[in-house]
Amino acid sequence: MTERSKLFRKETPMFPLGNVLFPGVTLPLNVFEERYRSLAQRCVHNEEPFGIVLIERGHEVGGGDVRSSVGCLARIIEHRQFPDGRWALLVRGESRILVEEWLDDDPYPNAIIADFPDDDGPLSMDRCMEVLKRLAALTVAAKSAGYEMPIIDAEALAVGVDAEELGYRIAHLTPSGSFDRQRILTRSNCADRLNCIEELVVGLEEVLEATRDNE
Repeated sequence: MTERSKLFRKETPMFPLGNVLFPGVTLPLNVFEERYRSLAQRCVHNEEPFGIVLIERGHEVGGGDVRSSVGCLARIIEHRQFPDGRWALLVRGESRILVEEWLDDDPYPNAIIADFPDDDGPLSMDRCMEVLKRLAALTVAAKSAGYEMPIIDAEALAVGVDAEELGYRIAHLTPSGSFDRQRILTRSNCADRLNCIEELVVGLEEVLEATRDNE
């Protein structure tokens, strides 16, 4: 463990999900299970973040799930509690976390987490834009082929952010399943994440081309 990880080691409430949250990205949550209502109450009252990790096997409701060890710290930016006790939350990813130890689910999951910063890999806006423009071109091609896909404005997306945040934005917009998104999240640095994203985009390009050939 690095010295920086030791500094950020902390017991934290956790919310395992079937989705992956990236730093800098927002995610709406409909909180209806009793244990997570308690988590929402605590985090709203204390203005406290909680961790989100992917459920690798099992289900969001009822427990007994197998959880990923790499996730994202989430900060509540909007909240509403309904008369029946449910919560509507809007959270924003803050930083990657590493789960070092799961504690008892009492009443909701808790874990000892550490900060999980990138290593010293290269940060390149040029590389980000290269991958982003390739993804944007894919969305245009898919749209013209009849797929429901939002068009990406590459230049607008890159305004006001650094390479690391832009890399996570690209990851969020890349059409992919939860396990591929988890694979991106666990990469050691921005350059590795971009390589992983580009592999997915290439695969989607090949699928689109094969679909055209079969028409």
